[in-house]
Amino acid sequence: MRTIRAGIVGVGKIGRAQIAAVRSMAFADVAAIAMRDPERAAAMASELKISTHYRDYRDLVADPDVDVVHVCTPNSSHFEICKAAIGAGKAVLCEKPLTISAKESEELLALAISRNVKTAVNFVYRHYAAIQALRDIISRGALGDIYTVHGEYLQDWLLYDSDYDWRVESSVGGASRAMADIGSHWCDLACFLTGEKIVEVCADLATFLPRRRRPGGRAAGRADTSGAGQFAGAGPCDSASSLVDVDTEDYGSALLRFAGGIRGCCTVSQVSAGGRTGPSIQADGSKASAQWSYESPGLLVIRKRQEPDTILEYSDPVQNRLQAQKAMIESFYSALSERASPGRERLYADFADGHHSVEVVEAMMASSRSGHWERL
Repeated sequence: MRTIRAGIVGVGKIGRAQIAAVRSMAFADVAAIAMRDPERAAAMASELKISTHYRDYRDLVADPDVDVVHVCTPNSSHFEICKAAIGAGKAVLCEKPLTISAKESEELLALAISRNVKTAVNFVYRHYAAIQALRDIISRGALGDIYTVHGEYLQDWLLYDSDYDWRVESSVGGASRAMADIGSHWCDLACFLTGEKIVEVCADLATFLPRRRRPGGRAAGRADTSGAGQFAGAGPCDSASSLVDVDTEDYGSALLRFAGGIRGCCTVSQVSAGGRTGPSIQADGSKASAQWSYESPGLLVIRKRQEPDTILEYSDPVQNRLQAQKAMIESFYSALSERASPGRERLYADFADGHHSVEVVEAMMASSRSGHWERL
């Protein structure tokens, strides 16, 4: 069976992690990269020993040596790159959020279905062994009927007004920041574990730092869109920095209602001092509850009334985000290469899951504005 050849659009922290993951598989390799800055593209291709580099993503999409396109660029560019790749008949793996509006994500989903193109969205937390074990525990009824799922995702990388990144600019990252960036991970995890979609939300979003210091030399709407990693650019700004207005949220809490009647609650923040940049989630059932945290990714804690806690340990190699990234791509590529066993369940998120996530975030923004529950 021939090698699957990837084209990576945007080679920042996420793009580099995906390149490493692709190269770790015997049946895949990286054929080309694309970056807006031609000098950086050439330097990156040389450093990573990739033979072909482009300035324009459209040239990468048109390259006959590229079978699957990885979209690792800022959020506002996802739609046009994914649309071009699907139009060319290429499989697509897109960073989350899939798009910055449900209208765009709906169009991409319909196009992918019409072109019979395989798609994936980079929700990596699904691929931790303990998470997949918890999903099986829930589906077998070991916790009983699930009443609620609740948890949080707390970070501190944007705690100060001197912390800056393209994600704070709505023209680049989209109208939502904390919910679209990390709330989307948490909500996808809740849907994956329960097997139910979110149908109604009541949310409160807040921007505690309405002005931030943008580094000197960076114009509004011209953030580095090469796909730099989440923490690149965050931190103290130089003396030439300027104060700019920020209209994306630092924090959000949401009540959730799921299709089958499960209730949920999540809190996300990018201004929580000491936040360790990972989610935690607990499912409460009629027999028992189960809790997982990114800080102890190989452990599940099972709790029952008037009984000692049971700690289940999973020694699977997926123990951190980079390993989860590899597992996610391997799952997707196995489907592309038909290496997956016939009838085997798809574990990676596809564009249908990505579209649902965008719908959830849009409903949360609408609810925060209206002060009422919003149906998807």
